[in-house]
Amino acid sequence: MNISVARRYAKALFEVALEKEQLTEIENDLTVANDILSSTSELTAWLNHPAVEQDVKKDLFAKSFESSNPYVFNLLLLLVERGREDTLNLILTEYKALANHQRGVAEAVVTSAFPLSEDDKKQIVNTFEPKIGKTLSIKEVVNSDLLGGIIVQIGDRLYDGSLKSKLTRFQKDLQGKQVG
Repeated sequence: MNISVARRYAKALFEVALEKEQLTEIENDLTVANDILSSTSELTAWLNHPAVEQDVKKDLFAKSFESSNPYVFNLLLLLVERGREDTLNLILTEYKALANHQRGVAEAVVTSAFPLSEDDKKQIVNTFEPKIGKTLSIKEVVNSDLLGGIIVQIGDRLYDGSLKSKLTRFQKDLQGKQVG
């Protein structure tokens, strides 16, 4: 799936959301729809199967999402009509990026070996908000392979303070020096 196609759908939905002052409502309904449609591999496989007719998919969407925001509902039906149901996750990602930019919020994906405490999160916010000039929203990822430390990704910037990376750099430094 081409990211530029998802970006166009997200931008169109975002512009409507801004105009109608429904930025958060549309984001929430889009998130719920994405969560439901990607909740099981069987449902995802069924939606992407070429033998499942468009009308059957539309009926399922109509019954499942009729109480959703009308703009989200119409987007879902449009995706079915154009055979692009598999783009919803990318559209949601792009929409959230646009909405967060509008709100002055940056999402930080913080990867650590152990779950972060509230004090850890506050320290990360206090460290990075002045650097980026935006309010920080933390998405936490636990990866026991890190050993210790954290990796913070904000947009396309990566701040690697993991113990694993420090040990790798140390090992390379040692290999570069000859003992004689």
